[in-house]
Amino acid sequence: MHASLRLVITALIGVAALAACSKPEASSDVAAVGDDPCSIVSKDEVRAAFPGAEAGKRNHTMDQYGMASCTWELPTSTLAVQIFESTNSAGEEVRGRMLGFLDPLQPGLRDRIQYDTITGLGDEAVAVAVKADQAQGILADTAMLGMRKGALMAVLFTSTLVDGDPAASKQALQKLGGNAAPRL
Repeated sequence: MHASLRLVITALIGVAALAACSKPEASSDVAAVGDDPCSIVSKDEVRAAFPGAEAGKRNHTMDQYGMASCTWELPTSTLAVQIFESTNSAGEEVRGRMLGFLDPLQPGLRDRIQYDTITGLGDEAVAVAVKADQAQGILADTAMLGMRKGALMAVLFTSTLVDGDPAASKQALQKLGGNAAPRL
């Protein structure tokens, strides 16, 4: 995987850690789901959306913050899921995470990003995908889906766009979300 892609994923996980630092300890609901966050989607489901994906691997770096994480290595990047308790809406969670991909010196950029509300995935779901465009202030490719079911939030994210296409990437994550939502 390219060093810049690893940096983007690491930065996104770091942003999530900062947000989680002020959260209370994980409840038994998070622990139950978090015992195996890799089971929220199967390897075959991930491969259908992102061909060439490896099996999911439990990542324990966020456990201390009440976040259960799993990553799937893709041919050019990583797909990750984080499951945790949150009082944020799915939209707030996704918009907050997008800040790490936007040039903070470009006023109004945050409001020009298209966020799609997805129905039928838990209590609420929001997806976003953007292609890197330095001139427009978008620092890196990214696609993410945030889903809320009760107090639990699941966020799936990657810096690999399906065929370089943000719309196809949202669709792939929405399909994965359809598989994941009943397991959340």
